[in-house]
Amino acid sequence: MLPDWAETGQVGRCHILYGGFNPRWAAGRLERAVVDSVAKQLDKKYSGTTAVVVPSWYEPSSVAEWINQRSPLRTIICSLTDPLSFQWEHSVFGYGDIKYDFWAVACEQNFKQYQYQDLLPTQFDFLFLNYNRKPHTHRVELVEAFEQAGIINLGCTTLGGSPYTVNDVDADYLNTGANDVVGDIGIPNDIYSLGQIGIWQRSFINIVSETQFANHSWFISEKTFKPIIGLRPFIVNGNPKIYTWLRDAGFDCFEDIFPVEDLISSSSIGHSHKLIVDSIKSFADRDIKSLYHQLLPRLINNQTHFYEYTASQQNTQSNLGTVL
Repeated sequence: MLPDWAETGQVGRCHILYGGFNPRWAAGRLERAVVDSVAKQLDKKYSGTTAVVVPSWYEPSSVAEWINQRSPLRTIICSLTDPLSFQWEHSVFGYGDIKYDFWAVACEQNFKQYQYQDLLPTQFDFLFLNYNRKPHTHRVELVEAFEQAGIINLGCTTLGGSPYTVNDVDADYLNTGANDVVGDIGIPNDIYSLGQIGIWQRSFINIVSETQFANHSWFISEKTFKPIIGLRPFIVNGNPKIYTWLRDAGFDCFEDIFPVEDLISSSSIGHSHKLIVDSIKSFADRDIKSLYHQLLPRLINNQTHFYEYTASQQNTQSNLGTVL
């Protein structure tokens, strides 16, 4: 069933099929603003009819019917808040990629503001922090791999639909995304903060639980930027191509302490999880306090670069329609 915000719009000769996030949510408002901006630019640039589609919630066949009814000269697919699904990438629509990092901009605009001192560790009770809300298969399997390796207790883990929780409640995250969600699985939808700051301050490695682990998608959500904002080294449980995206964008991925190259060339999710488990185990007997001190200048550089990067993405946003 389509949500009530799945609707149509029009900017001049540009017809829009809205999907994506609810425009009452922070990310949904930004998404609409980007799509409307693209539509205005396209209407100014081209004569004739243009169709702009935000594909989340729609089947490709129903979108094809909607497009055919309007007979546009060109069709633009704007996949911003959610990853473009496999069925879309192999549907009737051919497309070319234009790189725009929506969630980096959303974080820059909406993330909770922290003082520098608040982000620094007070002690290291947790070797790793592995927050998982929705129990997607690749997230569940990594938690199980930690259990099988006997290292689950070295970190702090949450997982929707399981006993792993830190007893968060929605009321604590009303300003950081708790209400920006469809459905409830017992863990707050905390998009724009680092969670309980006391837990963050007691953790070392942030294991990024990305939205999907699909070979066809480079989708990066806010989860990848949390350790960058929060001054923590990170390892990604998601498509290893994310590392390529981050490195191309100028971020430090800590290849000297994590098996990034091996992850990028990994042949399967199971192999990637083994690499992550082995990497975490390798830190168990290290002087984490000293290592963090050594890494801190690089962590600060990553955080600084994040804001430079988001500024460049906002510039890209204002010109998306001109390059289509």
